[in-house]
Amino acid sequence: MMPEAKAPLVDVEQGKSGDPEPEQTGSFLQQLSECSTVNSMEWSDLTFSIKGKTILDRVTGGVSAGEMACILGPSGAGKSTLLNILAGRMNTKGAGYSYSGTISMGGVVVEPVDVRSSIAYVMQEDALPAMTTPRELLEMSAMLRLNSEESRHEKVQEQVSHLLRDLRLEKCADTYVGSALFKGISGGEKKRTSVGVELITKPKMIFLDEPLSGLDSYAAWTVMQVCKDLASHGCAVLCTIHQPSSEIFELFDKCICLAEGRSVYCGPVPDVESYMAKVGLPVAKLHNPADHLLFTVQKQSQAELEEFTENWVKEESNIVRPLIQQKRDAQQEESQSKFTQRQPRKSLCTQLSFLVSRELKELFRNKIGLFFRFVVTGVMGCLFAAIFAGVGGKNDPRSHFGAVCNLMIGVMFGSAQPLLLQFPLERPIFLREFAANMYGVVPYFLAKTIVEAPMSLLTALETFLISYWIMDLQGNFFYLVLVAWALSMTAASTALMVGCSVPNAQSAQELAPLIFVPQILFTGIFVSINLIPPALRWMQYLCALKYAVDLASIIELKDLPQGRALLQIENIEVDSAGLYVAVLIGIFVGFRLLAMINLGRRAQFVF
Repeated sequence: MMPEAKAPLVDVEQGKSGDPEPEQTGSFLQQLSECSTVNSMEWSDLTFSIKGKTILDRVTGGVSAGEMACILGPSGAGKSTLLNILAGRMNTKGAGYSYSGTISMGGVVVEPVDVRSSIAYVMQEDALPAMTTPRELLEMSAMLRLNSEESRHEKVQEQVSHLLRDLRLEKCADTYVGSALFKGISGGEKKRTSVGVELITKPKMIFLDEPLSGLDSYAAWTVMQVCKDLASHGCAVLCTIHQPSSEIFELFDKCICLAEGRSVYCGPVPDVESYMAKVGLPVAKLHNPADHLLFTVQKQSQAELEEFTENWVKEESNIVRPLIQQKRDAQQEESQSKFTQRQPRKSLCTQLSFLVSRELKELFRNKIGLFFRFVVTGVMGCLFAAIFAGVGGKNDPRSHFGAVCNLMIGVMFGSAQPLLLQFPLERPIFLREFAANMYGVVPYFLAKTIVEAPMSLLTALETFLISYWIMDLQGNFFYLVLVAWALSMTAASTALMVGCSVPNAQSAQELAPLIFVPQILFTGIFVSINLIPPALRWMQYLCALKYAVDLASIIELKDLPQGRALLQIENIEVDSAGLYVAVLIGIFVGFRLLAMINLGRRAQFVF
């Protein structure tokens, strides 16, 4: 059997046990209980449908201060939708969407989107940077989200230390979070870290979407015990649970059960058995009441489920609705504006410094990824050098031109392909932190560009250090490196734009040919630009590879006897080099701006 609900605030993974110790004066949870912000939420008659399909149907309920409530129900019952709407994370006004109902905080009717900064939200997937530690994540969250007085370095260090202790993360505080490719902290520790990142702002309400997903029984119990500790210090805790064990179910104060988008129970956990007996569906002895509820709503016929739901509607009208109305009547003079005061973001420089620091840590701590980045560049450089060895001195302008094209194609793929797959995996981290008001889109992209630029320059330099002399290239070495660098940055912008526009890495991978194939077709290797139909010729201005090849060809061939003739055949004008540079800059800036706009638009609602 698992330990009972009242566990001491100690590190259970260190094997300590016994009676609860007195609260330490430095306890973060003790400070949390002293906060005076609003800490209850009520909702009534919430209805939400998408293109005529009803997801929620007149759902009513609430969660109060010091209460830990679970939203229970089978898959497709509307649990996550309800939680996301209450948290203001879901778009309810999109095309084909229909939404109605009333939500209040502390009795004051509010719009969830306007007050979402007042609610700590922990996503189902732990979207955390792989190569950072729990301590660093909590410190960054505190420094970017707390006011100037609270975010002083010494005070943050103290707060983080207390929170790490209260969340039982002291043992892993300086261990990398890890990912599917790198082993790091455990699943339970990741979940508690995600809770801590949100908790650092001392919220009085925290929502968790499927916090037990993927955890073993003990890790799941540990996470819920931490949530129970939060509730005991005045925080309102609401989470979706798919199938809790009896030990975990007993930790909750309230159960909100949904079936096919409707409420079938919303009351104290200890009263589940008496209610089920009252409606003629008693819980068997020594049986988990949560399992009984889930089995009941899934095995009943449509008529039986309708009757079961109507039984609760009658109970709800006598108990739940009067309590909600009573609270709203008591606070009718209050205004929503008291909840919409949002801590402004820190200055651009502050946001940028933290983001650049984290990007650098992610880059250099991932030694395997960094190693292979340069190894792949080196291998490709050696391959091109071997195939085109001495081509620059053989008086064969067509092969010379082909060598330049292949070098640039290698640079493009080396820059765009990894980013195209990597960014959709990183996007959930951005969405979580953007929704938490940690930073904006502009500093996020600036930080990525600042870290990306020198790395792209180094890989471009590596390519030409290997190939330049073996291939006997004739152009200015440093100009060729600069062109390759410009192409690398511009190709990365194209990949970012696509990565910000698609929902996942798989979609990005499927769109890869749409990015790379036109780039190659417009270089002039296979067909002259003049032979491409005019209706399609405009696409060349979106293809950075073409203009990088044009610039590199000018550098390589303009002073060779037959070079000028080849440039004319390929419609490359030496006098237009400035235009080619301008087009590259335009593609770089334009695609980055499009990426920022797309990401900012998607970040308005996480779901």
